[in-house]
Amino acid sequence: MEEWLNKMRKWCSIRERCVYDVRAKLLKAEISETESQQVIARLIEEDFMSENRFLESYIRTHIEFKGWGPHKVASGLKIKGFDSSTAWNAVNSWNQKDFEHALDRLLNRKADEWHENRERVIRFLISRGYRMEDILRQGAALEQG
Repeated sequence: MEEWLNKMRKWCSIRERCVYDVRAKLLKAEISETESQQVIARLIEEDFMSENRFLESYIRTHIEFKGWGPHKVASGLKIKGFDSSTAWNAVNSWNQKDFEHALDRLLNRKADEWHENRERVIRFLISRGYRMEDILRQGAALEQG
């Protein structure tokens, strides 16, 4: 177990990880559930893993680098093993201006297509996790200037 604990310490120090990621990696290595729980408990105890740090890192990187909207971020967090209320609380506590800026960047990148094929751009932005009313509001601002 000590060998895997050291491997997980190193792995968790590279970037923020969640319990789901560590458990999946240990499961792949055929580590027993009991040992996995012990490794995870030690990682949390030694501050190699933190739910709050992971949530912050996940939300920030998916907004800034992938341009995800609130719905897709919350969905991604649910896939990572967070319950719905935790995921939405984290998303809602985030500065909503960051989501607006990400949507604005995507709309500016698709400005030519917005004028030619608005429905396609709207479908794309909805798939990125933005609400229709936000898309239309910022699309109207794009049209005005």
